Amino acid sequence: MTKVVVIGGGISGLASAYFLSGKMDPSSVTVVESSDHFGGTILDTKFGTRRVETGPDSFITRNPSALELVSDLNLSDHLISPATSTAYIYSRSKLHPIPAGTVFGAPSNFKKFFGNSLVSKAGQMRAALEPLMSHAKIEGDATVGSFSVKRWGREVTDNLIDPLVGGIHAGTVYQLSLAECAPQYLKAARVSRSVSEGLKSQMANYTPSGQPAFYSLEGGLSELVDALLDVLRNRGVVLAGNTKSTEILSVAGGYKIITQDGALDADGVICATPSYITASLLRPVSAKAAQLLETIDYASPIMTLLAYQDDAFRTPPSGSGVLIPRTNRTLSTAITFASNKWPNWKKEGETILRVSAGRFGDTRAWDFNDDALVANLETEMAAILGTRTGSLRSEVFRWRKRIPQFKPFHGQLIQRIRDNVPSSVELAGAPFIGVGIPACISSGSLAADRLIKNFSSPR
Repeated sequence: MTKVVVIGGGISGLASAYFLSGKMDPSSVTVVESSDHFGGTILDTKFGTRRVETGPDSFITRNPSALELVSDLNLSDHLISPATSTAYIYSRSKLHPIPAGTVFGAPSNFKKFFGNSLVSKAGQMRAALEPLMSHAKIEGDATVGSFSVKRWGREVTDNLIDPLVGGIHAGTVYQLSLAECAPQYLKAARVSRSVSEGLKSQMANYTPSGQPAFYSLEGGLSELVDALLDVLRNRGVVLAGNTKSTEILSVAGGYKIITQDGALDADGVICATPSYITASLLRPVSAKAAQLLETIDYASPIMTLLAYQDDAFRTPPSGSGVLIPRTNRTLSTAITFASNKWPNWKKEGETILRVSAGRFGDTRAWDFNDDALVANLETEMAAILGTRTGSLRSEVFRWRKRIPQFKPFHGQLIQRIRDNVPSSVELAGAPFIGVGIPACISSGSLAADRLIKNFSSPR
């Protein structure tokens, strides 16, 4: 009987096990997780009388993987979408609506873009030169920031594109790969001399299915994890929590996974762990793959939940939240008006905020203990949102080295890693396709497919 061990019980590992167990004997699949929590960053907590997400609070629908899995698990009736999607950007000590006429932060319709309050008149005029520029030269890869500064200027890049595109990765567009993190810009540049016009055409030709851009589940995203675990248990998949794997050894006919509780024999392995952990696991069987995996950097975000009395705000927060450009030098990088976005989190008389802090290259928030961090964030909430009192309660969740940074030529790096991984060992997770729940599910599905194919046609 062919045995497979999946190392890592986050959403990528659980998805790998789900797709594997649908195509082979489920009892031959084992998921090994170092902690007692399956689901990775999908985690909620009881905050007052409500359960509130401490990691991602939704998934994007542009990649259908999560929606398809939700349907497979008979959870489609539980889908809910954000009650509001209006967002703001904090700049020059004010909240500004995200300008109209933009696509992924880049100006695409200048009639709508002109007159916005975020970008100065000079910055708007600089951006408006883009359609007059020569065709963008695309050679190899570049950073999102270097590309956007050339096309639309530094002010648009710093105040609009960086908080939007960079914020997704808890990084900066001046270090993120254009090909990996803003492929829409590349696609637009290939079809039009003006990238702005190309983006406008993309949206004109985009036929939405009528579904929202984001979804969650009535009981929170943990519903997805719990349903996956139920299916895996019912199929007979072995779920080994509190079991830390330390290394993968090559033995005659397969592999031996060394864990703190002993060794597991396997014909195939899927590593669904952060790349720096995968590096240590793979070092005995591929020093080169380990070396390459260790070059991937990570951001370490911190999520802080703050509950305020409704009357603590001079003006009640509207919309879904605020993005905060790096140029403000605040600890906070984004604020979600959580009880606006998800009304089922709302308790009468209270407003819940989810405040993100920490991004790649800025670890100041990690220098504070929880109490000091909350005090600093409350001071920033007073400046940004006009709160007149401190919070009623707070809770801090630290996610060390959780968001991979896709630097230029990341795709080529991943291919080199794959080329140096031994036969019947596959990789899954955010570093290999992209961040977000749907991308992680896709990576698990692809890893499972490659491994099954490898068993039938060894490479």
